[in-house]
Amino acid sequence: MRSRSMYPPIKRLLDVVVALVLLGPTLVILAVAAVASLVIEGPPVLFTQQRVGRHGKPFLLVKLRTMAGPPGSGRAYRERHRVTNYGRVIRRLRVDELPQIVLLLTGEMSLVGPRPLLAEHVVEAGGGGRRQEVRPGFTCYAQLELAEHGFLDKYRQVRLDEEYVERIGFRTDLAILWRTGEVLLGTKRSRPSLARFEPDRAGAAAVRAPSGPGNGMGGDRQRDRSYRP
Repeated sequence: MRSRSMYPPIKRLLDVVVALVLLGPTLVILAVAAVASLVIEGPPVLFTQQRVGRHGKPFLLVKLRTMAGPPGSGRAYRERHRVTNYGRVIRRLRVDELPQIVLLLTGEMSLVGPRPLLAEHVVEAGGGGRRQEVRPGFTCYAQLELAEHGFLDKYRQVRLDEEYVERIGFRTDLAILWRTGEVLLGTKRSRPSLARFEPDRAGAAAVRAPSGPGNGMGGDRQRDRSYRP
């Protein structure tokens, strides 16, 4: 337990070191992507949106713009028609998330942690809970399950985020980053034993359970796809 209590400052130090190492290459890639966006799509280049961070404190999330029209507040699978051709390319290359490297330096985000949600989505999922005890991150258990199954019940997402808070540690973060790298590179996804995020039978059944008056969660619980944060 003592090693876990000592991990948060170590985790913060690792975030800063990684951010400083990646900052140079990131700025070059962002400059190229921004110029291309201006030429192909026109302004604005950036998309900003307020999200809920650690301890419920709001912060401004920044991405490269990938959608046409004004920002929406719904889940991304309901707004896929708004994604531009250029947006699809930079999403596929994962370039749209790169501006968030700066948030590693400011301490608003961490490499590993629950994805930051909109305030209304936090309310819909039953509140922030323990997931707000840690900094939001680029990747976590929920994002890996979403990548594997293609959908994620919002209640399951909160459950996985709180599971991460219970297991937070260097080995857990390392396993999540390793698995995320496999997903990004499209390599064979052999599940590392340290990243025990696979849904248990009860959780998987909850995701697949048909909606109805007796389930107590409403009709949107069945295969409610998580928006792309």
